[in-house]
Amino acid sequence: MADVVEDIKARLDIVEVVGAYVQLKKAGRNYKGLCPFHSEKTPSFVVSPEKQICHCFGCNKGGDIFNFIEEVEGAEFTEAMQILADKAGVKIDNVSKFAKKEAKGEKDEYFKAHDLACEFFERELFKTDNGKKVLEYLYKRGMKDVTLKEFKVGFSPDKYDALYPYLLKKGISKRVLIKSGFVSAKGVGSDEIYDKFRGRLMFPIFDYLGRVCGFGGRALKKDQMPKYLNSPENRIYNKSRVLYGLYHSKASVKENDNIVLVEGYFDVILPYQEGIKNIAAVSGTALTSDQATLIKRLTSNVVTCFDLDKAGFEATKRSYSILTNVDVVVKTVSGFEGKDPADLVNDKGGKEFIKFIEKSVNFISFYSDKLVSSNDIGTFEGRHAVVKELLPLLKQLSPSGKDFHIRELATKLGMKEQFLYDELESFSLPKDHPAREKAENVEKAEGFSLEQVICGIILGNPQLFKVLSKMVDESDFYGVEKDIYKELHDQYNKSRNGLKEWNFDKGFLASVKEKLDVLLLYVEERYGELSEESMGEEVEKLVDKVKKTRRSKKLNDLRTQIVEAEKNDEKEKLIKLLKEQQKLLSE
Repeated sequence: MADVVEDIKARLDIVEVVGAYVQLKKAGRNYKGLCPFHSEKTPSFVVSPEKQICHCFGCNKGGDIFNFIEEVEGAEFTEAMQILADKAGVKIDNVSKFAKKEAKGEKDEYFKAHDLACEFFERELFKTDNGKKVLEYLYKRGMKDVTLKEFKVGFSPDKYDALYPYLLKKGISKRVLIKSGFVSAKGVGSDEIYDKFRGRLMFPIFDYLGRVCGFGGRALKKDQMPKYLNSPENRIYNKSRVLYGLYHSKASVKENDNIVLVEGYFDVILPYQEGIKNIAAVSGTALTSDQATLIKRLTSNVVTCFDLDKAGFEATKRSYSILTNVDVVVKTVSGFEGKDPADLVNDKGGKEFIKFIEKSVNFISFYSDKLVSSNDIGTFEGRHAVVKELLPLLKQLSPSGKDFHIRELATKLGMKEQFLYDELESFSLPKDHPAREKAENVEKAEGFSLEQVICGIILGNPQLFKVLSKMVDESDFYGVEKDIYKELHDQYNKSRNGLKEWNFDKGFLASVKEKLDVLLLYVEERYGELSEESMGEEVEKLVDKVKKTRRSKKLNDLRTQIVEAEKNDEKEKLIKLLKEQQKLLSE
């Protein structure tokens, strides 16, 4: 296994691997971006091309390319290995031999079931008489064969026993069929089992890697309920972490630095067919924080194109709050009320839809216009209604964003800006507001002790060990840091002509190399731009701080012991403690 792993690592650059998920910017010797593992507005996720590792100094997640893929995709090691092997062009004859026995095959069976079901539904659409009738309907809606095949659209026949016998023969267990939502049954042991998707147009749902993980089944008859029947959440499908069409559009989204968000399957496929490829859908669910984080990996610009009826408008407002919370700029398309993007494209072509996208406006500007036109702003009540609706949205903005929109709103309402600032200052977001959802938000906690930082600086700057050794000795360190200091002391004393670099390939340093790489990465980020002289001064400050902190702790401990000794009338112990205290105070 080691040979395969090293071969894959040798062929792939971590900057390219991570860059497919995170927008990275050069920062000195490294690259930085917003962490894909938790929500943040200030980048704390660092990628080192030199060390071939990544690390977030906000949530402390990261590692090599395998660790990254496992974490970002929620994948097991074998899946991460296969993903990276495919990217690197490395052939693995039997990836399952690397699997942990307890996890072996569980997710594989789910993916196999979904792939087989997808093939089955496609055949039913293109190869059967009933399927050809559905094809005629799709052609009338403007669909082309090449697009249908790219999105693997299919058809589920109106039978109770079409899909499940086929999947059972292919070795899919009844348990997986039930959990995946392909069948209904009273229980795993029940013989009463039947297909759940019947007489429906089938839209496969792809995960970020292009694997089929679920389905949306659209009714084909007027009285068929529900209109959309979706897969339940299961081992491989979490609807809050998937956007329909994103797998197909992600390259275009990144290239255009913009994504168009719509509501339905047709609203993705028809515009995509017309060349609007930076498009994805929330597919009937409210946008989630996880989906917003997924979008933020690719772009900071979103154009929402939802229905502007009451329900659709509320969805747009909520989406705005969630996206703004991850520092995404949100614009809104308006002007073709009564039609969805699919109908507009089908009637007037993709160029007309592009015009609407290009005319999209900032959501707050759009919403304030809507509120001003629907309220009598000549009255106090009318102005108050407008301001009350906009305060939660304004509260989320950056200072520059607040300034722009408060100026704009003050002009529209004919009132002084200061009044709006005063209102905003006293306003607090309600507890259930989307912007207050944490969704794995993590407060910054770099997680390094002062002693570790001192060791990190010296590890990156061997010439400063002479400065350090004049201020401290082995007794000033504890635990791992003590072992590190001993190793540095030994290496330094064995060098005859001055030490230019440490040897990380043997001794104690080799045994903790992975941890040291992260520590060195942190030191590079925090102190990398300092001169050697400034770095030496920083070491002196840190050592001084360590000693003062320890001295303060010892004094506090002594005070507690002195009080206890006085209370118990332990005179000899008290005298000894007072002498120790006096000695510390005189240092």
